[in-house]
Amino acid sequence: MKFHFPFSFQKIKGSYKDFFLPLYPILYLAPFYFLFYFLVWQGLETARLKRLIHQKNTEKEELVRKNDELKIGIVSYTSAERIEALYRKTYQYLPISLGNRIITIELPREPNLKDTIH
Repeated sequence: MKFHFPFSFQKIKGSYKDFFLPLYPILYLAPFYFLFYFLVWQGLETARLKRLIHQKNTEKEELVRKNDELKIGIVSYTSAERIEALYRKTYQYLPISLGNRIITIELPREPNLKDTIH
């Protein structure tokens, strides 16, 4: 049993130009298609990266705000007045001996990273 193609190869062999003639515009337009594709791709990639940068900046600002709130919480929970009040409450307002006094020392401020990095 022989397999027969729906067209004749002999017809193609005789007229390559006629067979490939409809494909010539694709050859001429291919560089423009590639140029257009890469320009559009570059624009889309730029937009995606800008959106990602915006999301990360928003996340960073939220984390910095949360960090500041946690620092404030640490300061409020470790303040001398609060510790002294807890001591007095726990030991029913007993007088504080000299060895149990709380002395607070104020440390210099941490440098702000936003001011130092430019």
